Amino acid sequence: MLRGNCSLSQIRNIVEDSKKILIVSHYNPDGDAIGSSLALCAFLNKLSKDCSVYNRDEIPNYLNFLSATSFYTSIDILPTDFDLLIIVDLNDFERTGSDMQNYIDLNFVNTKKPIVVIDHHENNKINDANLYIDTKACSTGVLIFRLVREFQGLIDSYIATCLLTTIITDTSSFKNSNSNEEAFLISHELIKSGGDLQSINKKIFEIGDIKKLALRTKIYSTLRFEEKIKTAICYSTNSFYTETHTSKEDSEGIANSLINYSDVELGIFIREIEPQKWKASLRGNNYYNLSDFASKFGGGGHRNASGFMFGGDLESLIEKIILELKDEQNTNR
Repeated sequence: MLRGNCSLSQIRNIVEDSKKILIVSHYNPDGDAIGSSLALCAFLNKLSKDCSVYNRDEIPNYLNFLSATSFYTSIDILPTDFDLLIIVDLNDFERTGSDMQNYIDLNFVNTKKPIVVIDHHENNKINDANLYIDTKACSTGVLIFRLVREFQGLIDSYIATCLLTTIITDTSSFKNSNSNEEAFLISHELIKSGGDLQSINKKIFEIGDIKKLALRTKIYSTLRFEEKIKTAICYSTNSFYTETHTSKEDSEGIANSLINYSDVELGIFIREIEPQKWKASLRGNNYYNLSDFASKFGGGGHRNASGFMFGGDLESLIEKIILELKDEQNTNR
């Protein structure tokens, strides 16, 4: 059985030898996780594979235009007897959630069934699997596109829309530094194949109702700007969502919005998950390597888009972030 880094042709052989396939992406899914999973599932179904998609969380409302079948959020109702696991858009089994992590150990790692990882994040923590990782790809969806082409498969409008969603979301509509030549070339192909760019832009970038404005007003009121390290930090507590009758989805993109200002190189948005537990989202303009920085807190991601979880006091977290950034800046001088 192959293990380690694999070519597309080797991944194709593994898929062709399988009949029943489980596709899993990371919890709190974004456009790349959902778009990659659903596109791959739809394509494998065309190959007469029995395919299911799992995510611990529901598809976010802003992605509900990507209709899903065979999508599960509980291992208790998952079909059984899968002979292949495909992990997309994550680099650590922990990011599937504790239930799925245990399921993977029991049903794939311990039984030596094949596992394929298709991802574009740095600092991969999955070793005992067949890896197809390209950190230069703007989205995991780009890698799924390559795999479909390896099969010489046709891309219908649904698959095209799913894959185009991965590119639009992970490049912030081609505004991020990962908007490379391949991203534009593949987007061109996907639009030719029926990718619905209008629906993607409408759902992902629509402003929303006045409640969203009320939430963001609260969040921006917490702004802390550290001029010497060119960093802007905002946060939200769960009370913000309760008081404005909003959800976590209504605060998507806060970190990205901070780096649109000329004197900000790093935007950080910290969201309360539960008491004494926080999620930090980091977005940058090539000033810091955010993948390396997030790894100091047990997280990871990309050079300009990363994140991590933190247990403890909010003020302690903010002070720790600022101290680490100052140390990094001094070290690199």
